[in-house]
Amino acid sequence: MAQEYLAQESSKVNRTYRKTLFRLTAVFFILLAFIYFLGRNSFDLNAPSGREILLILKILIGIMLLAIAVGLFRTRRTAMNGENLFLPFGEDTKEAVAKKINQEAAEGRLLMEEYIDEFAEGKAPHGEKVTLTPSYLLLGSDRNKITVIPRNKIYWICAQVGQKGGPFYVRLLIFTENKMYALTGVDIEHVEKIAEKLYQYIPNVFCDYDPFLLSYELEKIFAKDRAEFVKLYEIEKAKHVTM
Repeated sequence: MAQEYLAQESSKVNRTYRKTLFRLTAVFFILLAFIYFLGRNSFDLNAPSGREILLILKILIGIMLLAIAVGLFRTRRTAMNGENLFLPFGEDTKEAVAKKINQEAAEGRLLMEEYIDEFAEGKAPHGEKVTLTPSYLLLGSDRNKITVIPRNKIYWICAQVGQKGGPFYVRLLIFTENKMYALTGVDIEHVEKIAEKLYQYIPNVFCDYDPFLLSYELEKIFAKDRAEFVKLYEIEKAKHVTM
């Protein structure tokens, strides 16, 4: 029997996590072997310094083996019945929300699926992901957690370019009823395209303004005075309704 959508997403994240874990482990042991090869002639177990180095290596290997065990334990099973969902608005039970998302996916009603980073053809994508269904905006992470935002709780979405990370830094900002969510990327054009796709389904009420400047101002207002932000939002929303 084929897995439902959310179970498939959980399995993908688990596979990616395990691959990353094994790659890091391989790099660690290759580096360890390289260090041993370089210093094998000066390594003396009879000397206090030699025994100390051996103890440090044993501790490092123990930590790595423990990390592997923990990682494998964390990814041992696929999340079912909405176990991997985070519902910040508490609109329903995880099971009920998961059922609705799975049903919309099974009916072919996923409106958009995009990773915040762009990957070359043939390379398995991973990391933060944005998915839109008729009912929810899903923000997925590489920790097997999906934040579920009801469509009617979203005020504005924009691609904010620049900021502290420098000119090649972009955030997809989602202003909602209770907080602002941000996904960080480095491909500005790709993230801007994600925002444009979302505007097809979630109206850009601030489309008359330059998002480069406006996003910073609205972020400050949103953090300082939520009521003032909502007031500005309602004014712009009314303008477009009457047009």
